Amino acid sequence: MSITRYEMTIHLVTESPVHSGGIDEVVDRSRQRSERVAVPRRFARDGNGHPVLTGRSVKGAVRAACEKYLSGDAGAAVREQLGSGWKGMWGTTSSGESRAATLTFHTVDLAEAAQREGGSAWESGTADAADTHPVADSVALATRTGIAVNRYWGAAGDTALFEHEYVPAERPLTLTITAQTGRMSVSGGRTELEAAGPEPATESQVEQLFAVIIGLLDSGRVAFGGRRNAGWGRVRLADDRPWTLTRSRLGTREDLLTWLDGGEDVTTAIDPVSCTESERIRITISWDSPTGILVAKPRPELAERDEHPREGERGHSDDQQDMTYTEPLRSGPDPCAPFVLPGSSVRGALRSQASRIARTVLAARQPTSIDCWSTYGVHDQLAADPALVRDLFGSTDRRGALRVLDTLASDQTRLRTVVHNAGDRWTGGVAEGLLYGEKVPDTTWNDLVLELDPRSLPGTDDRRRAAWCLLGLTLAELAAGTLPLGSRGTRGLGQIHVTRVRVDGGADIVGDPWDFKDPGGDAADREDGAKAVPIAAQILARLQALTITSNPEAGVSWTGWSSYLCETKEACRD
Repeated sequence: MSITRYEMTIHLVTESPVHSGGIDEVVDRSRQRSERVAVPRRFARDGNGHPVLTGRSVKGAVRAACEKYLSGDAGAAVREQLGSGWKGMWGTTSSGESRAATLTFHTVDLAEAAQREGGSAWESGTADAADTHPVADSVALATRTGIAVNRYWGAAGDTALFEHEYVPAERPLTLTITAQTGRMSVSGGRTELEAAGPEPATESQVEQLFAVIIGLLDSGRVAFGGRRNAGWGRVRLADDRPWTLTRSRLGTREDLLTWLDGGEDVTTAIDPVSCTESERIRITISWDSPTGILVAKPRPELAERDEHPREGERGHSDDQQDMTYTEPLRSGPDPCAPFVLPGSSVRGALRSQASRIARTVLAARQPTSIDCWSTYGVHDQLAADPALVRDLFGSTDRRGALRVLDTLASDQTRLRTVVHNAGDRWTGGVAEGLLYGEKVPDTTWNDLVLELDPRSLPGTDDRRRAAWCLLGLTLAELAAGTLPLGSRGTRGLGQIHVTRVRVDGGADIVGDPWDFKDPGGDAADREDGAKAVPIAAQILARLQALTITSNPEAGVSWTGWSSYLCETKEACRD
Protein backbone atom coordinates (compact mmCIF):
# COMPACT_ATOMS: atom_id res chain seq x y z
CA MET A 1 0.00 0.00 0.00
CA SER A 2 1.39 3.44 -0.90
CA ILE A 3 1.09 6.64 1.06
CA THR A 4 -1.40 9.36 0.14
CA ARG A 5 -1.03 12.86 1.54
CA TYR A 6 -3.73 15.51 1.74
CA GLU A 7 -3.50 19.22 2.43
CA MET A 8 -6.64 21.27 3.08
CA THR A 9 -6.51 25.06 3.38
CA ILE A 10 -9.59 26.66 4.94
CA HIS A 11 -10.15 30.42 4.86
CA LEU A 12 -12.12 31.66 7.86
CA VAL A 13 -13.39 34.97 9.21
CA THR A 14 -13.84 35.73 12.89
CA GLU A 15 -17.45 36.48 13.85
CA SER A 16 -16.56 37.54 17.39
CA PRO A 17 -13.37 38.28 19.33
CA VAL A 18 -10.98 35.35 19.61
CA HIS A 19 -8.65 34.72 22.53
CA SER A 20 -6.44 31.73 23.25
CA GLY A 21 -4.03 31.93 26.14
CA GLY A 22 -0.35 31.10 25.94
CA ILE A 23 2.02 31.03 28.89
CA ASP A 24 0.55 33.31 31.55
CA GLU A 25 2.81 35.68 33.40
CA VAL A 26 2.95 35.06 37.13
CA VAL A 27 1.20 37.74 39.16
CA ASP A 28 3.43 39.34 41.77
CA ARG A 29 1.27 38.91 44.87
CA SER A 30 4.06 40.10 47.16
CA ARG A 31 3.33 43.70 46.18
CA GLN A 32 0.90 45.78 48.14
CA ARG A 33 -2.66 45.56 46.85
CA SER A 34 -2.67 49.24 45.94
CA GLU A 35 0.42 48.65 43.78
CA ARG A 36 -0.79 45.55 41.95
CA VAL A 37 -1.60 45.72 38.25
CA ALA A 38 -3.51 43.40 35.95
CA VAL A 39 -1.35 40.97 33.99
CA PRO A 40 -2.76 40.48 30.46
CA ARG A 41 -3.41 36.97 29.22
CA ARG A 42 -1.73 36.87 25.85
CA PHE A 43 -1.63 34.54 22.87
CA ALA A 44 1.18 32.06 22.43
CA ARG A 45 3.97 33.41 20.19
CA ASP A 46 6.10 31.75 17.56
CA GLY A 47 9.80 32.38 17.03
CA ASN A 48 9.08 35.59 15.11
CA GLY A 49 6.98 37.05 17.89
CA HIS A 50 3.75 36.50 15.94
CA PRO A 51 0.64 35.62 17.98
CA VAL A 52 -0.68 32.19 17.03
CA LEU A 53 -3.51 29.76 17.60
CA THR A 54 -1.65 26.56 18.36
CA GLY A 55 -2.52 23.50 16.29
CA ARG A 56 -3.33 21.56 19.43
CA SER A 57 -5.88 24.16 20.51
CA VAL A 58 -7.57 24.23 17.09
CA LYS A 59 -7.55 20.44 16.85
CA GLY A 60 -9.18 20.13 20.28
CA ALA A 61 -12.01 22.48 19.30
CA VAL A 62 -12.67 20.76 15.96
CA ARG A 63 -12.39 17.29 17.47
CA ALA A 64 -14.86 18.10 20.25
CA ALA A 65 -17.37 19.41 17.70
CA CYS A 66 -16.90 16.33 15.48
CA GLU A 67 -17.35 13.87 18.33
CA LYS A 68 -20.40 15.71 19.60
CA TYR A 69 -22.01 15.69 16.15
CA LEU A 70 -21.10 12.14 15.18
CA SER A 71 -22.18 10.76 18.55
CA GLY A 72 -25.68 12.18 18.21
CA ASP A 73 -28.65 11.13 16.14
CA ALA A 74 -28.02 13.82 13.50
CA GLY A 75 -24.63 12.32 12.61
CA ALA A 76 -25.68 8.65 12.61
CA ALA A 77 -25.62 8.33 8.80
CA VAL A 78 -22.18 9.94 8.48
CA ARG A 79 -20.88 7.86 11.39
CA GLU A 80 -21.92 4.70 9.55
CA GLN A 81 -20.08 5.82 6.41
CA LEU A 82 -16.90 6.53 8.37
CA GLY A 83 -17.00 3.14 10.08
CA SER A 84 -16.12 2.16 13.61
CA GLY A 85 -12.54 3.40 13.37
CA TRP A 86 -13.31 7.08 12.87
CA LYS A 87 -11.97 7.97 16.31
CA GLY A 88 -8.63 6.51 15.32
CA MET A 89 -8.12 9.34 12.84
CA TRP A 90 -7.95 11.69 15.84
CA GLY A 91 -5.33 9.60 17.63
CA THR A 92 -7.48 7.30 19.80
CA THR A 93 -8.87 3.90 18.85
CA SER A 94 -12.34 2.67 19.77
CA SER A 95 -10.79 0.65 22.59
CA GLY A 96 -9.14 3.75 24.02
CA GLU A 97 -5.58 2.93 22.91
CA SER A 98 -3.38 5.77 21.72
CA ARG A 99 -2.08 5.88 18.17
CA ALA A 100 -0.70 8.42 15.75
CA ALA A 101 -3.44 10.68 14.43
CA THR A 102 -4.26 10.73 10.74
CA LEU A 103 -4.95 14.48 10.79
CA THR A 104 -2.42 17.19 11.61
CA PHE A 105 -3.65 20.70 12.47
CA HIS A 106 -1.07 23.36 11.79
CA THR A 107 -0.54 26.52 13.79
CA VAL A 108 -2.68 29.47 12.69
CA ASP A 109 -0.53 32.59 12.32
CA LEU A 110 -2.46 35.66 13.50
CA ALA A 111 -0.06 38.22 12.06
CA GLU A 112 -2.41 38.90 9.12
CA ALA A 113 -5.39 39.27 11.46
CA ALA A 114 -3.35 41.61 13.66
CA GLN A 115 -2.76 44.20 10.96
CA ARG A 116 -4.76 47.27 10.13
CA GLU A 117 -5.83 47.77 6.53
CA GLY A 118 -2.85 50.08 6.17
CA GLY A 119 -0.47 47.38 7.31
CA SER A 120 0.63 48.63 10.72
CA ALA A 121 0.21 46.52 13.81
CA TRP A 122 -2.24 47.46 16.51
CA GLU A 123 -0.75 48.74 19.67
CA SER A 124 -1.47 46.86 22.83
CA GLY A 125 -3.81 48.50 25.27
CA THR A 126 -1.28 48.23 28.09
CA ALA A 127 2.24 48.15 26.72
CA ASP A 128 4.27 48.78 23.61
CA ALA A 129 5.07 45.75 21.50
CA ALA A 130 8.79 46.26 21.98
CA ASP A 131 8.37 46.22 25.76
CA THR A 132 6.23 43.10 25.81
CA HIS A 133 7.85 41.07 23.04
CA PRO A 134 11.55 41.72 22.51
CA VAL A 135 11.59 40.15 19.02
CA ALA A 136 12.26 42.83 16.41
CA ASP A 137 9.26 42.13 14.18
CA SER A 138 6.84 41.18 16.96
CA VAL A 139 3.13 41.87 16.58
CA ALA A 140 0.97 43.28 19.36
CA LEU A 141 -2.78 42.88 19.66
CA ALA A 142 -5.45 44.88 21.40
CA THR A 143 -6.61 43.89 24.87
CA ARG A 144 -9.97 44.05 26.62
CA THR A 145 -10.27 44.55 30.35
CA GLY A 146 -13.03 43.18 32.56
CA ILE A 147 -13.92 42.79 36.21
CA ALA A 148 -15.85 40.39 38.39
CA VAL A 149 -18.42 41.90 40.77
CA ASN A 150 -18.57 40.99 44.44
CA ARG A 151 -22.07 39.56 44.94
CA TYR A 152 -22.35 40.88 48.49
CA TRP A 153 -21.00 44.41 48.15
CA GLY A 154 -21.98 45.04 44.53
CA ALA A 155 -18.58 46.55 43.76
CA ALA A 156 -15.61 45.29 41.78
CA GLY A 157 -14.16 42.25 43.50
CA ASP A 158 -10.67 42.27 44.92
CA THR A 159 -8.14 40.34 42.73
CA ALA A 160 -10.88 40.08 40.07
CA LEU A 161 -9.49 42.42 37.40
CA PHE A 162 -8.58 40.56 34.21
CA GLU A 163 -7.31 41.50 30.78
CA HIS A 164 -7.29 39.43 27.58
CA GLU A 165 -5.46 39.92 24.32
CA TYR A 166 -7.80 39.29 21.40
CA VAL A 167 -8.36 39.31 17.65
CA PRO A 168 -11.51 41.35 16.83
CA ALA A 169 -14.39 40.26 14.66
CA GLU A 170 -14.25 40.32 10.85
CA ARG A 171 -10.57 39.38 10.66
CA PRO A 172 -9.22 36.63 8.33
CA LEU A 173 -7.78 33.35 9.58
CA THR A 174 -6.17 30.61 7.51
CA LEU A 175 -6.36 27.06 8.84
CA THR A 176 -4.24 24.30 7.28
CA ILE A 177 -4.97 20.61 7.91
CA THR A 178 -2.85 17.81 6.51
CA ALA A 179 -3.52 14.08 6.54
CA GLN A 180 -1.68 10.94 5.59
CA THR A 181 -3.24 7.59 4.73
CA GLY A 182 -1.82 4.18 3.91
CA ARG A 183 1.46 2.65 4.96
CA MET A 184 4.65 2.03 3.09
CA SER A 185 5.28 -1.65 2.27
CA VAL A 186 8.83 -2.91 2.39
CA SER A 187 9.55 -6.17 0.57
CA GLY A 188 12.49 -7.94 -1.11
CA GLY A 189 13.77 -9.89 1.85
CA ARG A 190 12.61 -7.39 4.52
CA THR A 191 9.75 -7.54 7.03
CA GLU A 192 6.35 -6.34 5.78
CA LEU A 193 5.68 -3.25 7.95
CA GLU A 194 2.18 -3.04 6.52
CA ALA A 195 1.03 -5.89 8.77
CA ALA A 196 2.12 -4.14 11.96
CA GLY A 197 -0.06 -1.78 13.96
CA PRO A 198 -3.70 -0.79 13.53
CA GLU A 199 -5.35 -0.56 10.13
CA PRO A 200 -4.74 2.92 8.62
CA ALA A 201 -7.57 5.14 7.44
CA THR A 202 -8.59 4.92 3.80
CA GLU A 203 -8.76 7.80 1.34
CA SER A 204 -12.56 7.77 1.37
CA GLN A 205 -12.62 8.00 5.18
CA VAL A 206 -10.25 10.97 5.20
CA GLU A 207 -12.21 12.81 2.53
CA GLN A 208 -15.46 12.09 4.37
CA LEU A 209 -14.00 13.46 7.60
CA PHE A 210 -12.89 16.60 5.75
CA ALA A 211 -16.48 16.97 4.55
CA VAL A 212 -17.68 16.77 8.18
CA ILE A 213 -15.16 19.39 9.32
CA ILE A 214 -16.21 21.82 6.58
CA GLY A 215 -19.87 21.25 7.43
CA LEU A 216 -19.28 21.90 11.13
CA LEU A 217 -17.37 25.12 10.42
CA ASP A 218 -20.13 26.24 8.05
CA SER A 219 -22.84 25.59 10.65
CA GLY A 220 -21.09 27.57 13.39
CA ARG A 221 -20.60 24.58 15.68
CA VAL A 222 -16.87 25.21 16.10
CA ALA A 223 -15.45 27.95 18.32
CA PHE A 224 -11.75 28.56 18.92
CA GLY A 225 -9.94 29.55 22.07
CA GLY A 226 -11.40 30.52 25.41
CA ARG A 227 -14.17 32.74 26.82
CA ARG A 228 -16.75 30.94 24.69
CA ASN A 229 -19.52 31.57 27.21
CA ALA A 230 -18.94 35.28 26.62
CA GLY A 231 -19.56 34.69 22.91
CA TRP A 232 -15.90 34.68 21.88
CA GLY A 233 -14.17 32.33 19.44
CA ARG A 234 -16.87 32.18 16.75
CA VAL A 235 -15.69 31.78 13.15
CA ARG A 236 -17.34 31.31 9.76
CA LEU A 237 -16.19 30.29 6.31
CA ALA A 238 -14.99 33.10 4.07
CA ASP A 239 -17.38 34.08 1.32
CA ASP A 240 -14.99 33.63 -1.61
CA ARG A 241 -13.27 30.25 -2.17
CA PRO A 242 -13.45 29.15 1.46
CA TRP A 243 -11.35 25.99 1.10
CA THR A 244 -9.08 24.03 -1.21
CA LEU A 245 -7.93 20.39 -1.01
CA THR A 246 -4.95 18.78 -2.71
CA ARG A 247 -4.11 15.08 -2.84
CA SER A 248 -0.73 13.49 -3.54
CA ARG A 249 -0.22 9.76 -3.99
CA LEU A 250 3.42 8.75 -3.47
CA GLY A 251 3.53 5.33 -5.14
CA THR A 252 5.39 6.15 -8.37
CA ARG A 253 7.89 8.60 -9.79
CA GLU A 254 5.13 10.51 -11.55
CA ASP A 255 3.24 10.75 -8.23
CA LEU A 256 6.30 12.28 -6.56
CA LEU A 257 6.61 14.86 -9.33
CA THR A 258 2.92 15.72 -8.94
CA TRP A 259 3.43 16.12 -5.18
CA LEU A 260 6.40 18.46 -5.71
CA ASP A 261 4.27 20.47 -8.13
CA GLY A 262 1.62 21.10 -5.47
CA GLY A 263 -0.45 17.96 -5.71
CA GLU A 264 -3.72 17.13 -7.43
CA ASP A 265 -6.55 19.58 -6.79
CA VAL A 266 -9.51 17.52 -5.55
CA THR A 267 -11.53 20.34 -4.02
CA THR A 268 -14.60 19.37 -6.03
CA ALA A 269 -14.49 15.87 -4.53
CA ILE A 270 -15.56 17.30 -1.17
CA ASP A 271 -19.30 17.59 -0.61
CA PRO A 272 -19.65 19.26 2.82
CA VAL A 273 -21.95 17.50 5.24
CA SER A 274 -25.07 19.52 5.94
CA CYS A 275 -24.87 19.69 9.72
CA THR A 276 -28.21 20.63 11.21
CA GLU A 277 -28.35 23.36 13.78
CA SER A 278 -27.33 22.27 17.23
CA GLU A 279 -29.85 21.63 19.97
CA ARG A 280 -29.08 24.95 21.65
CA ILE A 281 -31.95 27.04 22.95
CA ARG A 282 -31.67 30.51 21.43
CA ILE A 283 -33.03 33.48 23.37
CA THR A 284 -33.37 36.78 21.50
CA ILE A 285 -34.26 39.92 23.45
CA SER A 286 -35.20 43.18 21.69
CA TRP A 287 -34.67 46.17 23.94
CA ASP A 288 -33.73 49.79 24.35
CA SER A 289 -32.43 51.92 27.17
CA PRO A 290 -34.17 55.16 28.19
CA THR A 291 -31.17 56.24 30.28
CA GLY A 292 -28.26 55.02 28.18
CA ILE A 293 -25.81 52.14 28.65
CA LEU A 294 -22.19 52.74 29.58
CA VAL A 295 -19.49 50.09 29.77
CA ALA A 296 -16.38 52.16 30.34
CA LYS A 297 -13.17 51.80 28.44
CA PRO A 298 -10.24 51.53 30.87
CA ARG A 299 -7.91 54.49 31.14
CA PRO A 300 -4.47 53.14 32.07
CA GLU A 301 -2.88 56.33 30.82
CA LEU A 302 -4.11 58.22 33.90
CA ALA A 303 -1.99 56.21 36.31
CA GLU A 304 0.98 56.50 33.96
CA ARG A 305 0.53 60.26 33.70
CA ASP A 306 0.33 60.68 37.46
CA GLU A 307 3.49 58.62 37.88
CA HIS A 308 5.41 60.22 35.00
CA PRO A 309 4.04 63.73 34.26
CA ARG A 310 4.63 64.93 30.74
CA GLU A 311 6.91 67.83 30.06
CA GLY A 312 5.18 71.08 30.94
CA GLU A 313 2.53 69.45 33.14
CA ARG A 314 4.55 69.40 36.35
CA GLY A 315 3.49 72.19 38.61
CA HIS A 316 0.13 72.77 36.97
CA SER A 317 -2.78 73.11 39.38
CA ASP A 318 -5.86 70.92 39.09
CA ASP A 319 -8.01 73.69 37.63
CA GLN A 320 -5.47 74.26 34.86
CA GLN A 321 -5.51 70.71 33.61
CA ASP A 322 -8.00 69.47 31.04
CA MET A 323 -10.55 66.99 32.31
CA THR A 324 -10.31 63.52 30.79
CA TYR A 325 -13.67 61.91 30.03
CA THR A 326 -14.49 58.24 30.47
CA GLU A 327 -15.08 56.77 27.02
CA PRO A 328 -17.46 53.87 26.22
CA LEU A 329 -15.96 50.55 25.20
CA ARG A 330 -15.69 49.74 21.49
CA SER A 331 -15.78 46.30 19.88
CA GLY A 332 -12.27 46.65 18.47
CA PRO A 333 -9.16 48.85 18.48
CA ASP A 334 -10.35 50.84 15.47
CA PRO A 335 -11.53 54.26 16.68
CA CYS A 336 -14.57 53.89 14.40
CA ALA A 337 -15.52 50.43 15.67
CA PRO A 338 -19.10 50.21 17.04
CA PHE A 339 -19.71 50.44 20.75
CA VAL A 340 -20.20 47.12 22.49
CA LEU A 341 -22.06 45.76 25.48
CA PRO A 342 -19.84 42.75 26.27
CA GLY A 343 -21.46 39.37 26.67
CA SER A 344 -19.39 38.86 29.82
CA SER A 345 -20.96 41.99 31.34
CA VAL A 346 -24.53 40.88 30.60
CA ARG A 347 -23.76 37.36 31.73
CA GLY A 348 -22.34 38.64 35.01
CA ALA A 349 -25.47 40.70 35.68
CA LEU A 350 -27.71 37.72 34.93
CA ARG A 351 -25.65 35.48 37.20
CA SER A 352 -25.79 37.92 40.09
CA GLN A 353 -29.57 38.14 39.78
CA ALA A 354 -29.97 34.35 39.45
CA SER A 355 -27.81 33.86 42.52
CA ARG A 356 -29.88 36.38 44.48
CA ILE A 357 -33.13 34.60 43.51
CA ALA A 358 -31.78 31.17 44.41
CA ARG A 359 -30.31 32.25 47.74
CA THR A 360 -33.52 34.07 48.64
CA VAL A 361 -35.51 30.87 48.10
CA LEU A 362 -33.01 28.86 50.14
CA ALA A 363 -32.99 31.40 52.96
CA ALA A 364 -36.79 31.24 53.20
CA ARG A 365 -36.98 27.44 53.15
CA GLN A 366 -33.96 26.20 55.08
CA PRO A 367 -34.16 25.92 58.88
CA THR A 368 -30.63 27.24 59.28
CA SER A 369 -29.33 30.46 57.82
CA ILE A 370 -27.20 30.31 54.69
CA ASP A 371 -23.62 31.52 54.72
CA CYS A 372 -23.05 35.27 54.74
CA TRP A 373 -20.84 36.32 51.86
CA SER A 374 -19.53 39.52 53.45
CA THR A 375 -16.10 37.96 53.99
CA TYR A 376 -16.10 35.78 50.86
CA GLY A 377 -13.92 36.64 47.90
CA VAL A 378 -15.38 36.64 44.40
CA HIS A 379 -14.02 33.20 43.53
CA ASP A 380 -15.33 31.70 46.77
CA GLN A 381 -18.75 33.21 46.04
CA LEU A 382 -18.79 31.56 42.61
CA ALA A 383 -17.89 28.20 44.13
CA ALA A 384 -20.59 28.57 46.83
CA ASP A 385 -23.40 29.44 44.41
CA PRO A 386 -26.46 27.15 44.51
CA ALA A 387 -26.38 24.12 42.23
CA LEU A 388 -28.64 25.44 39.47
CA VAL A 389 -26.67 28.69 39.24
CA ARG A 390 -23.48 26.72 38.71
CA ASP A 391 -25.24 24.54 36.14
CA LEU A 392 -26.17 27.61 34.10
CA PHE A 393 -23.16 29.86 34.58
CA GLY A 394 -20.39 27.49 35.60
CA SER A 395 -17.83 27.74 38.35
CA THR A 396 -14.07 27.93 38.67
CA ASP A 397 -13.74 24.26 37.68
CA ARG A 398 -16.60 23.78 35.20
CA ARG A 399 -17.99 25.73 32.25
CA GLY A 400 -21.66 26.62 32.39
CA ALA A 401 -24.35 25.88 29.81
CA LEU A 402 -25.34 29.50 29.09
CA ARG A 403 -23.59 31.61 26.46
CA VAL A 404 -24.17 35.36 26.05
CA LEU A 405 -22.94 37.06 22.89
CA ASP A 406 -21.55 40.57 22.56
CA THR A 407 -24.20 43.17 21.70
CA LEU A 408 -23.19 45.93 19.28
CA ALA A 409 -24.63 49.42 18.94
CA SER A 410 -26.11 50.65 15.69
CA ASP A 411 -24.06 52.75 13.31
CA GLN A 412 -25.80 56.00 14.25
CA THR A 413 -24.55 56.98 17.68
CA ARG A 414 -24.40 60.30 19.50
CA LEU A 415 -22.20 60.71 22.55
CA ARG A 416 -23.79 62.61 25.41
CA THR A 417 -21.28 64.35 27.67
CA VAL A 418 -22.08 64.20 31.38
CA VAL A 419 -20.00 66.08 33.95
CA HIS A 420 -20.01 65.23 37.67
CA ASN A 421 -18.34 66.57 40.73
CA ALA A 422 -18.07 65.21 44.26
CA GLY A 423 -19.17 67.26 47.23
CA ASP A 424 -17.03 67.94 50.25
CA ARG A 425 -18.80 66.25 53.17
CA TRP A 426 -17.39 68.79 55.64
CA THR A 427 -17.91 72.13 53.93
CA GLY A 428 -20.84 71.13 51.76
CA GLY A 429 -19.13 72.67 48.75
CA VAL A 430 -17.48 71.13 45.70
CA ALA A 431 -14.56 68.87 46.56
CA GLU A 432 -11.30 70.07 45.06
CA GLY A 433 -9.83 67.87 42.34
CA LEU A 434 -12.89 65.62 42.07
CA LEU A 435 -14.43 66.92 38.85
CA TYR A 436 -14.93 64.10 36.37
CA GLY A 437 -16.93 63.38 33.25
CA GLU A 438 -18.11 60.58 31.00
CA LYS A 439 -19.46 60.17 27.50
CA VAL A 440 -22.63 58.09 27.31
CA PRO A 441 -23.68 56.71 23.89
CA ASP A 442 -27.25 57.56 22.92
CA THR A 443 -27.93 54.83 20.39
CA THR A 444 -30.12 51.90 19.50
CA TRP A 445 -28.69 48.49 20.28
CA ASN A 446 -28.90 45.18 18.49
CA ASP A 447 -30.77 42.33 20.14
CA LEU A 448 -29.35 40.57 23.17
CA VAL A 449 -28.66 36.96 22.17
CA LEU A 450 -28.32 34.13 24.67
CA GLU A 451 -27.71 30.47 23.87
CA LEU A 452 -28.37 27.62 26.27
CA ASP A 453 -26.99 24.15 25.57
CA PRO A 454 -29.36 21.70 27.31
CA ARG A 455 -26.93 18.81 26.90
CA SER A 456 -24.37 20.70 28.99
CA LEU A 457 -26.81 20.82 31.89
CA PRO A 458 -26.17 17.88 34.24
CA GLY A 459 -28.79 15.55 35.64
CA THR A 460 -32.24 14.55 34.48
CA ASP A 461 -34.72 16.43 32.28
CA ASP A 462 -36.47 17.63 35.44
CA ARG A 463 -33.27 19.23 36.68
CA ARG A 464 -32.76 20.85 33.28
CA ARG A 465 -36.29 22.27 33.41
CA ALA A 466 -35.53 23.55 36.91
CA ALA A 467 -32.45 25.35 35.58
CA TRP A 468 -34.60 26.79 32.79
CA CYS A 469 -37.08 28.06 35.39
CA LEU A 470 -34.31 29.87 37.27
CA LEU A 471 -33.08 31.45 34.04
CA GLY A 472 -36.67 32.37 33.13
CA LEU A 473 -37.16 34.13 36.47
CA THR A 474 -33.98 36.09 35.81
CA LEU A 475 -35.24 37.07 32.35
CA ALA A 476 -38.54 38.14 33.91
CA GLU A 477 -36.63 40.51 36.19
CA LEU A 478 -34.81 41.88 33.18
CA ALA A 479 -38.11 42.36 31.33
CA ALA A 480 -39.61 44.08 34.39
CA GLY A 481 -36.84 46.69 34.28
CA THR A 482 -35.38 45.84 37.68
CA LEU A 483 -32.02 44.58 36.38
CA PRO A 484 -29.73 47.35 35.06
CA LEU A 485 -26.88 46.55 32.68
CA GLY A 486 -23.46 48.12 32.39
CA SER A 487 -21.93 50.46 34.94
CA ARG A 488 -23.19 53.54 36.81
CA GLY A 489 -26.39 51.74 37.74
CA THR A 490 -26.61 53.61 41.05
CA ARG A 491 -26.41 56.90 39.15
CA GLY A 492 -29.40 56.21 36.93
CA LEU A 493 -27.72 54.63 33.92
CA GLY A 494 -28.26 51.13 32.64
CA GLN A 495 -32.05 50.97 32.75
CA ILE A 496 -33.56 48.41 30.35
CA HIS A 497 -36.86 48.43 28.48
CA VAL A 498 -37.52 45.04 26.90
CA THR A 499 -39.84 45.15 23.90
CA ARG A 500 -39.78 41.50 22.80
CA VAL A 501 -38.54 38.11 24.00
CA ARG A 502 -38.25 35.15 21.62
CA VAL A 503 -37.13 31.62 22.51
CA ASP A 504 -36.51 28.93 19.88
CA GLY A 505 -35.50 25.30 20.34
CA GLY A 506 -35.44 22.96 23.30
CA ALA A 507 -39.07 21.87 23.07
CA ASP A 508 -38.56 19.12 25.66
CA ILE A 509 -37.48 21.73 28.21
CA VAL A 510 -39.05 25.02 27.12
CA GLY A 511 -42.25 23.69 25.61
CA ASP A 512 -43.76 25.74 22.81
CA PRO A 513 -41.58 28.55 21.38
CA TRP A 514 -41.83 31.91 23.11
CA ASP A 515 -42.69 35.15 21.36
CA PHE A 516 -43.71 37.74 23.96
CA LYS A 517 -44.15 41.37 22.97
CA ASP A 518 -44.44 44.49 25.07
CA PRO A 519 -48.10 45.60 25.15
CA GLY A 520 -47.03 49.23 25.42
CA GLY A 521 -48.14 51.92 27.80
CA ASP A 522 -48.58 50.94 31.42
CA ALA A 523 -50.29 47.59 30.68
CA ALA A 524 -53.73 49.08 31.20
CA ASP A 525 -56.90 47.68 29.62
CA ARG A 526 -57.04 48.12 25.87
CA GLU A 527 -59.98 49.35 23.80
CA ASP A 528 -61.03 45.80 22.86
CA GLY A 529 -61.45 44.94 26.53
CA ALA A 530 -58.50 42.52 26.65
CA LYS A 531 -56.04 43.21 29.40
CA ALA A 532 -52.52 44.01 28.25
CA VAL A 533 -50.13 41.57 29.90
CA PRO A 534 -46.51 42.68 30.49
CA ILE A 535 -43.70 40.50 29.18
CA ALA A 536 -42.59 39.57 32.70
CA ALA A 537 -46.07 38.25 33.51
CA GLN A 538 -46.16 36.26 30.26
CA ILE A 539 -42.83 34.64 31.16
CA LEU A 540 -44.02 33.71 34.64
CA ALA A 541 -47.22 32.20 33.26
CA ARG A 542 -45.27 30.01 30.85
CA LEU A 543 -42.87 28.88 33.59
CA GLN A 544 -45.75 27.95 35.89
CA ALA A 545 -47.15 25.67 33.18
CA LEU A 546 -44.03 23.48 33.17
CA THR A 547 -44.30 20.07 34.83
CA ILE A 548 -41.29 19.29 37.04
CA THR A 549 -41.00 16.24 39.27
CA SER A 550 -39.52 17.12 42.66
CA ASN A 551 -35.93 16.26 43.45
CA PRO A 552 -35.86 12.87 45.24
CA GLU A 553 -32.88 14.09 47.27
CA ALA A 554 -34.91 16.95 48.75
CA GLY A 555 -37.25 16.84 51.72
CA VAL A 556 -40.98 16.19 51.46
CA SER A 557 -41.84 19.87 51.72
CA TRP A 558 -39.72 20.81 48.68
CA THR A 559 -41.63 20.82 45.40
CA GLY A 560 -41.12 22.01 41.85
CA TRP A 561 -38.01 23.63 40.48
CA SER A 562 -36.71 24.93 43.82
CA SER A 563 -36.13 21.36 45.05
CA TYR A 564 -33.11 21.21 42.73
CA LEU A 565 -31.34 24.15 44.35
CA CYS A 566 -29.79 21.70 46.82
CA GLU A 567 -27.66 18.74 45.88
CA THR A 568 -27.83 16.60 49.03
CA LYS A 569 -30.45 15.53 51.54
CA GLU A 570 -28.49 17.25 54.30
CA ALA A 571 -28.59 20.59 52.47
CA CYS A 572 -32.31 20.21 51.64
CA ARG A 573 -33.46 18.81 54.95
CA ASP A 574 -36.75 20.16 56.25
